Amino acid sequence: MNFQVIRAGFTAPTRLPAPLIMLFILTLVIALALTVPVYTAMEAWMGHRLIARDLAQDFDGVLVLEPLMGNVRAAQAGEAPTGARPVATLVLAMVVTASQAWLVSSLPNAALGGGVLLTYSEGHFVWRRFVWGAWHWLFPFVLLAILFALSALIISALGAGILVVLGAVHATVLTTPAWALMALMYAVATMVFEYARAIAVVERTRNVFMALGRAALFILRQPLKSFGLYLLMSALSLALIPVYSSVVAPLIPFEWGVAAIAAQQLFVAARMWTRLARWAGEAALYRQGALAQTAISGDN
Repeated sequence: MNFQVIRAGFTAPTRLPAPLIMLFILTLVIALALTVPVYTAMEAWMGHRLIARDLAQDFDGVLVLEPLMGNVRAAQAGEAPTGARPVATLVLAMVVTASQAWLVSSLPNAALGGGVLLTYSEGHFVWRRFVWGAWHWLFPFVLLAILFALSALIISALGAGILVVLGAVHATVLTTPAWALMALMYAVATMVFEYARAIAVVERTRNVFMALGRAALFILRQPLKSFGLYLLMSALSLALIPVYSSVVAPLIPFEWGVAAIAAQQLFVAARMWTRLARWAGEAALYRQGALAQTAISGDN
Protein backbone atom coordinates (compact mmCIF):
# COMPACT_ATOMS: atom_id res chain seq x y z
CA MET A 1 0.00 0.00 0.00
CA ASN A 2 1.23 3.49 -0.85
CA PHE A 3 2.35 5.40 2.24
CA GLN A 4 1.48 8.67 0.54
CA VAL A 5 -2.19 7.63 0.34
CA ILE A 6 -2.26 6.62 4.02
CA ARG A 7 -0.65 9.91 5.03
CA ALA A 8 -3.15 11.86 2.93
CA GLY A 9 -5.99 10.08 4.69
CA PHE A 10 -4.63 10.60 8.19
CA THR A 11 -3.70 14.26 7.75
CA ALA A 12 -6.80 15.55 5.93
CA PRO A 13 -9.31 15.52 8.85
CA THR A 14 -6.72 17.03 11.20
CA ARG A 15 -5.39 19.68 8.82
CA LEU A 16 -8.93 20.62 7.75
CA PRO A 17 -11.04 20.15 10.92
CA ALA A 18 -14.15 22.15 9.88
CA PRO A 19 -15.84 19.23 8.01
CA LEU A 20 -15.27 16.94 10.99
CA ILE A 21 -16.79 19.45 13.41
CA MET A 22 -19.89 20.01 11.27
CA LEU A 23 -20.41 16.29 10.68
CA PHE A 24 -20.02 15.61 14.40
CA ILE A 25 -22.65 18.23 15.32
CA LEU A 26 -25.16 16.95 12.76
CA THR A 27 -24.65 13.33 13.80
CA LEU A 28 -25.04 14.23 17.48
CA VAL A 29 -28.32 16.05 16.84
CA ILE A 30 -29.73 13.08 14.91
CA ALA A 31 -28.53 10.57 17.53
CA LEU A 32 -30.12 12.55 20.36
CA ALA A 33 -33.37 12.90 18.44
CA LEU A 34 -33.51 9.14 17.84
CA THR A 35 -32.56 7.94 21.31
CA VAL A 36 -36.04 8.11 22.86
CA PRO A 37 -38.02 6.51 19.99
CA VAL A 38 -35.41 3.79 19.48
CA TYR A 39 -35.33 3.08 23.21
CA THR A 40 -39.13 2.79 23.27
CA ALA A 41 -39.14 0.52 20.20
CA MET A 42 -36.47 -1.75 21.64
CA GLU A 43 -38.33 -2.02 24.94
CA ALA A 44 -41.49 -3.03 23.09
CA TRP A 45 -39.87 -5.47 20.67
CA MET A 46 -36.88 -6.85 22.51
CA GLY A 47 -36.98 -6.04 26.22
CA HIS A 48 -33.43 -4.75 25.66
CA ARG A 49 -32.43 -1.72 27.73
CA LEU A 50 -28.86 -1.11 26.54
CA ILE A 51 -29.49 -0.57 22.85
CA ALA A 52 -30.49 3.11 23.22
CA ARG A 53 -27.22 3.84 25.00
CA ASP A 54 -25.30 2.15 22.20
CA LEU A 55 -27.15 4.20 19.60
CA ALA A 56 -26.51 7.40 21.54
CA GLN A 57 -22.80 6.61 21.55
CA ASP A 58 -22.60 5.98 17.83
CA PHE A 59 -25.50 5.06 15.54
CA ASP A 60 -23.63 2.18 13.98
CA GLY A 61 -24.86 -1.05 12.41
CA VAL A 62 -22.24 -3.13 14.24
CA LEU A 63 -23.39 -1.85 17.63
CA VAL A 64 -27.02 -2.45 16.71
CA LEU A 65 -26.62 -6.00 15.44
CA GLU A 66 -24.45 -7.40 18.22
CA PRO A 67 -26.90 -7.06 21.14
CA LEU A 68 -29.87 -8.02 18.99
CA MET A 69 -28.15 -11.20 17.83
CA GLY A 70 -27.29 -11.90 21.46
CA ASN A 71 -31.01 -12.03 22.19
CA VAL A 72 -31.61 -14.27 19.16
CA ARG A 73 -28.98 -16.72 20.39
CA ALA A 74 -30.43 -16.60 23.91
CA ALA A 75 -33.91 -17.31 22.57
CA GLN A 76 -32.58 -20.26 20.55
CA ALA A 77 -30.97 -21.66 23.69
CA GLY A 78 -34.15 -21.23 25.72
CA GLU A 79 -32.65 -18.41 27.78
CA ALA A 80 -34.63 -15.47 26.39
CA PRO A 81 -34.93 -12.47 28.75
CA THR A 82 -38.26 -11.76 30.39
CA GLY A 83 -40.69 -10.20 27.96
CA ALA A 84 -38.64 -11.10 24.88
CA ARG A 85 -40.40 -12.31 21.76
CA PRO A 86 -40.01 -15.62 19.84
CA VAL A 87 -36.97 -16.12 17.62
CA ALA A 88 -38.78 -15.21 14.39
CA THR A 89 -39.96 -11.92 15.93
CA LEU A 90 -36.46 -11.17 17.20
CA VAL A 91 -35.01 -11.78 13.75
CA LEU A 92 -37.62 -9.53 12.17
CA ALA A 93 -36.86 -6.82 14.72
CA MET A 94 -33.15 -7.19 14.03
CA VAL A 95 -33.57 -6.91 10.26
CA VAL A 96 -35.91 -3.91 10.45
CA THR A 97 -33.83 -2.11 13.07
CA ALA A 98 -30.55 -2.77 11.26
CA SER A 99 -31.88 -1.50 7.92
CA GLN A 100 -33.26 1.64 9.54
CA ALA A 101 -30.02 2.15 11.44
CA TRP A 102 -27.93 1.91 8.29
CA LEU A 103 -30.22 4.32 6.45
CA VAL A 104 -30.40 6.89 9.24
CA SER A 105 -26.68 6.66 10.03
CA SER A 106 -25.98 7.49 6.37
CA LEU A 107 -28.04 10.70 6.40
CA PRO A 108 -25.31 12.97 7.89
CA ASN A 109 -22.84 11.46 5.42
CA ALA A 110 -25.26 12.13 2.57
CA ALA A 111 -26.02 15.66 3.72
CA LEU A 112 -22.41 16.79 4.12
CA GLY A 113 -20.43 14.11 2.26
CA GLY A 114 -20.15 16.09 -0.97
CA GLY A 115 -18.73 19.11 0.85
CA VAL A 116 -16.36 16.96 2.92
CA LEU A 117 -14.95 15.08 -0.09
CA LEU A 118 -14.73 18.25 -2.18
CA THR A 119 -12.77 19.93 0.62
CA TYR A 120 -10.34 17.01 0.84
CA SER A 121 -10.11 16.79 -2.95
CA GLU A 122 -9.23 20.47 -3.33
CA GLY A 123 -6.94 20.48 -0.29
CA HIS A 124 -8.38 23.56 1.42
CA PHE A 125 -11.58 24.62 3.17
CA VAL A 126 -13.76 27.38 1.74
CA TRP A 127 -17.28 27.84 3.09
CA ARG A 128 -18.78 28.60 -0.29
CA ARG A 129 -17.21 25.53 -1.92
CA PHE A 130 -18.15 23.31 1.01
CA VAL A 131 -21.81 24.36 0.91
CA TRP A 132 -21.88 24.04 -2.87
CA GLY A 133 -20.39 20.55 -2.72
CA ALA A 134 -22.82 19.44 0.00
CA TRP A 135 -25.81 20.69 -2.02
CA HIS A 136 -24.51 19.52 -5.42
CA TRP A 137 -24.14 15.90 -4.29
CA LEU A 138 -26.96 15.87 -1.71
CA PHE A 139 -29.58 14.01 -3.76
CA PRO A 140 -27.11 11.58 -5.41
CA PHE A 141 -25.66 10.74 -1.99
CA VAL A 142 -29.16 10.31 -0.50
CA LEU A 143 -29.89 7.86 -3.32
CA LEU A 144 -26.64 6.05 -2.54
CA ALA A 145 -27.67 5.90 1.13
CA ILE A 146 -31.01 4.34 0.21
CA LEU A 147 -29.35 1.81 -2.10
CA PHE A 148 -26.82 0.97 0.59
CA ALA A 149 -29.58 0.51 3.18
CA LEU A 150 -31.34 -1.89 0.80
CA SER A 151 -28.08 -3.79 0.29
CA ALA A 152 -27.52 -3.95 4.05
CA LEU A 153 -31.10 -5.14 4.51
CA ILE A 154 -30.57 -7.96 2.04
CA ILE A 155 -27.27 -8.95 3.66
CA SER A 156 -28.70 -8.86 7.21
CA ALA A 157 -31.85 -10.75 6.17
CA LEU A 158 -29.75 -13.40 4.45
CA GLY A 159 -27.44 -13.69 7.43
CA ALA A 160 -30.30 -13.81 9.92
CA GLY A 161 -32.02 -16.51 7.88
CA ILE A 162 -28.84 -18.57 7.79
CA LEU A 163 -28.37 -18.23 11.56
CA VAL A 164 -31.97 -19.28 12.24
CA VAL A 165 -31.58 -22.31 9.99
CA LEU A 166 -28.29 -23.25 11.66
CA GLY A 167 -29.97 -23.01 15.06
CA ALA A 168 -32.93 -25.09 13.90
CA VAL A 169 -30.71 -27.92 12.61
CA HIS A 170 -28.34 -27.61 15.61
CA ALA A 171 -25.38 -26.75 13.37
CA THR A 172 -24.10 -24.00 15.64
CA VAL A 173 -20.52 -24.92 14.75
CA LEU A 174 -21.11 -23.08 11.48
CA THR A 175 -22.22 -19.87 13.22
CA THR A 176 -18.75 -18.31 13.14
CA PRO A 177 -18.25 -18.91 9.38
CA ALA A 178 -21.74 -17.47 8.82
CA TRP A 179 -20.83 -14.33 10.76
CA ALA A 180 -17.56 -14.10 8.80
CA LEU A 181 -19.46 -14.33 5.50
CA MET A 182 -21.86 -11.59 6.61
CA ALA A 183 -18.95 -9.38 7.67
CA LEU A 184 -17.20 -9.89 4.33
CA MET A 185 -20.34 -9.10 2.34
CA TYR A 186 -20.98 -6.00 4.44
CA ALA A 187 -17.36 -4.84 4.05
CA VAL A 188 -17.46 -5.25 0.27
CA ALA A 189 -20.77 -3.39 0.01
CA THR A 190 -19.46 -0.59 2.22
CA MET A 191 -16.30 -0.30 0.15
CA VAL A 192 -18.16 -0.07 -3.15
CA PHE A 193 -20.49 2.64 -1.88
CA GLU A 194 -17.72 4.59 -0.17
CA TYR A 195 -15.52 4.55 -3.27
CA ALA A 196 -18.58 5.52 -5.33
CA ARG A 197 -18.96 8.70 -3.26
CA ALA A 198 -15.28 9.52 -3.61
CA ILE A 199 -15.31 8.82 -7.34
CA ALA A 200 -18.43 10.94 -7.86
CA VAL A 201 -16.67 13.96 -6.33
CA VAL A 202 -13.27 13.35 -7.93
CA GLU A 203 -14.86 12.83 -11.36
CA ARG A 204 -17.40 15.65 -10.76
CA THR A 205 -20.36 13.42 -11.67
CA ARG A 206 -23.80 13.10 -10.12
CA ASN A 207 -24.57 9.81 -11.88
CA VAL A 208 -24.51 7.39 -8.95
CA PHE A 209 -24.84 4.28 -11.10
CA MET A 210 -21.82 5.23 -13.16
CA ALA A 211 -19.95 5.96 -9.92
CA LEU A 212 -20.92 2.56 -8.48
CA GLY A 213 -19.77 0.84 -11.66
CA ARG A 214 -16.44 2.65 -11.62
CA ALA A 215 -16.03 1.89 -7.92
CA ALA A 216 -16.57 -1.84 -8.46
CA LEU A 217 -14.19 -1.81 -11.44
CA PHE A 218 -11.56 0.12 -9.50
CA ILE A 219 -11.72 -2.35 -6.58
CA LEU A 220 -11.42 -5.28 -8.98
CA ARG A 221 -8.41 -3.70 -10.69
CA GLN A 222 -6.62 -2.79 -7.46
CA PRO A 223 -7.97 -5.23 -4.85
CA LEU A 224 -4.92 -5.24 -2.59
CA LYS A 225 -4.63 -1.46 -2.36
CA SER A 226 -8.36 -0.78 -2.06
CA PHE A 227 -9.04 -3.59 0.42
CA GLY A 228 -5.84 -2.84 2.33
CA LEU A 229 -6.69 0.82 2.80
CA TYR A 230 -10.26 0.07 3.83
CA LEU A 231 -9.27 -2.68 6.27
CA LEU A 232 -6.50 -0.58 7.84
CA MET A 233 -8.79 2.39 8.48
CA SER A 234 -11.71 0.18 9.57
CA ALA A 235 -9.50 -1.81 11.96
CA LEU A 236 -8.38 1.43 13.55
CA SER A 237 -12.00 2.52 13.97
CA LEU A 238 -13.09 -0.84 15.43
CA ALA A 239 -10.08 -0.89 17.78
CA LEU A 240 -11.46 2.24 19.43
CA ILE A 241 -14.54 0.30 20.64
CA PRO A 242 -12.72 -2.03 23.08
CA VAL A 243 -10.42 0.83 24.10
CA TYR A 244 -13.44 2.89 25.08
CA SER A 245 -15.51 0.07 26.62
CA SER A 246 -12.64 -1.65 28.45
CA VAL A 247 -10.42 1.28 29.41
CA VAL A 248 -12.19 4.64 29.24
CA ALA A 249 -15.72 3.64 30.33
CA PRO A 250 -14.58 1.87 33.56
CA LEU A 251 -12.42 4.88 34.47
CA ILE A 252 -15.23 7.35 33.76
CA PRO A 253 -18.51 5.53 34.53
CA PHE A 254 -21.80 6.65 33.01
CA GLU A 255 -22.98 7.89 36.43
CA TRP A 256 -20.37 10.67 36.37
CA GLY A 257 -22.66 12.78 34.23
CA VAL A 258 -20.88 15.52 32.25
CA ALA A 259 -17.47 13.82 32.39
CA ALA A 260 -18.93 10.55 31.09
CA ILE A 261 -20.80 12.35 28.33
CA ALA A 262 -17.64 14.21 27.31
CA ALA A 263 -15.65 10.96 27.18
CA GLN A 264 -18.42 9.31 25.23
CA GLN A 265 -18.53 12.09 22.64
CA LEU A 266 -14.75 12.10 22.31
CA PHE A 267 -15.05 8.42 21.45
CA VAL A 268 -17.67 9.24 18.80
CA ALA A 269 -15.48 12.04 17.41
CA ALA A 270 -12.47 9.72 17.27
CA ARG A 271 -14.43 7.10 15.31
CA MET A 272 -15.75 9.82 13.02
CA TRP A 273 -12.17 11.04 12.47
CA THR A 274 -11.14 7.55 11.32
CA ARG A 275 -14.15 7.47 8.96
CA LEU A 276 -13.19 10.77 7.35
CA ALA A 277 -9.57 9.63 7.18
CA ARG A 278 -10.78 6.58 5.27
CA TRP A 279 -12.77 8.77 2.88
CA ALA A 280 -9.80 11.04 2.25
CA GLY A 281 -7.52 8.04 1.72
CA GLU A 282 -9.95 6.42 -0.72
CA ALA A 283 -10.25 9.64 -2.72
CA ALA A 284 -6.46 9.99 -2.80
CA LEU A 285 -6.03 6.35 -3.87
CA TYR A 286 -8.53 6.74 -6.70
CA ARG A 287 -6.91 9.99 -7.90
CA GLN A 288 -3.53 8.27 -7.85
CA GLY A 289 -4.89 5.31 -9.84
CA ALA A 290 -6.63 7.61 -12.33
CA LEU A 291 -3.45 9.62 -12.87
CA ALA A 292 -1.44 6.43 -13.37
CA GLN A 293 -4.00 5.16 -15.88
CA THR A 294 -3.90 8.49 -17.74
CA ALA A 295 -0.10 8.35 -17.86
CA ILE A 296 -0.18 4.82 -19.29
CA SER A 297 -2.74 5.85 -21.90
CA GLY A 298 -0.61 8.85 -22.83
CA ASP A 299 2.48 6.67 -23.29
CA ASN A 300 0.53 4.40 -25.62
